[in-house]
Amino acid sequence: MKITFLTSGHVPFDDRIFFHMAKSLIDLGDKVQIISSKKKIDEFVGDVQFNCFSDKLLTKKEKINQFISNLKKFKPDIIICSEPLAIFTADKFNKSQNKKAKIVYDVTEWYPSKKNLRNFKFPTRQLNFVKLSVFNLYSASKTDAFIFGEWYKSRMYRLLFPKKPYEYIGYYPYLKYLKRCKSDLKKDRLNLSFSGKISAEKGFSNFIEVVKILSEEDKQLKIKIKIIGWFDETEKDKNTALLKSFNSNVEIELFKIQPFENYLSLINDTDIFLDLRTDDFENQRCLPIKLFYYAGLGRPVIYSDLKAIRKEVAVEKFGFLVKPGDAKHIAQLIKNYLSNSPLYQQHCENARDIIEKEYNWKKIENNFISFLNRVFEKDKI
Repeated sequence: MKITFLTSGHVPFDDRIFFHMAKSLIDLGDKVQIISSKKKIDEFVGDVQFNCFSDKLLTKKEKINQFISNLKKFKPDIIICSEPLAIFTADKFNKSQNKKAKIVYDVTEWYPSKKNLRNFKFPTRQLNFVKLSVFNLYSASKTDAFIFGEWYKSRMYRLLFPKKPYEYIGYYPYLKYLKRCKSDLKKDRLNLSFSGKISAEKGFSNFIEVVKILSEEDKQLKIKIKIIGWFDETEKDKNTALLKSFNSNVEIELFKIQPFENYLSLINDTDIFLDLRTDDFENQRCLPIKLFYYAGLGRPVIYSDLKAIRKEVAVEKFGFLVKPGDAKHIAQLIKNYLSNSPLYQQHCENARDIIEKEYNWKKIENNFISFLNRVFEKDKI
């Protein structure tokens, strides 16, 4: 088969698209194309054909036309779309062809989400919510099948399109990218990290407050923090000031967003992973992708208590779910790890074990491949 991954929101070397799905298909001998409008790459990487471009100076119509032009060169049998605009484009492409490609919607994001609406104010925000919701449903109606990354994001589509086939393909990591790291937590030294968008909504201020408590209550504790990501421009001054407010026993390193494998290498010395994002409606129903990578590195996690996590992962075996704003409680959990080596070591072992046994790409790879085969063969004469 010839499969295209079409995305207007993900970078060309997205971990789910390139490092997992595309590589599995290439290993089977399928031909794979990735089209992203986030960065210009027009070459083969390994056996994957990249026909990507930057849409920064393009109108929406020009972007769609560029997508279609690149699809015509490849003539895929299946187009896996990550966003409604990609589906709209794939459907428009099909209408120009004698042979129609199957369209699969890989649903990993809410649409419309907070980030789609944050630049609008009332009542424009509400109007755009309705407009984007209608566009999403219209696009979804044009698909042949769905892939869902998690349960909560599947509910609306399963209800409205009950006859369309679907498969759950989680955000599980390929273990070949994750080495089991030796746990070496010391009572007087702590390595932490924060990655992603540096904003209050993503839990940055909650993270900083926990570190402050730890550093102030134990001046002998040396804390090293790696911050990997990008500032929310509306909060940049505030969050930059937070980084300058620590005691001398806190060392901070700042890194820009990293390529997938570099990122994993950079965080593998983190002793305990924290993710203290706000527990709003959307976050409550989003399963964090990094959770599986953190556990795969063999480290305990302390996460915001989210419905999506409780539904799918037994975090209590290798960490804690907490109220994200309860900094004193979270700091106490970390101090307990520092003083209770058997608990820390057990959670490290449990984290890696649960990924090896339940939540890794090899467990679901065949489901992904079989599903695409079924979609391709459906209605075939």
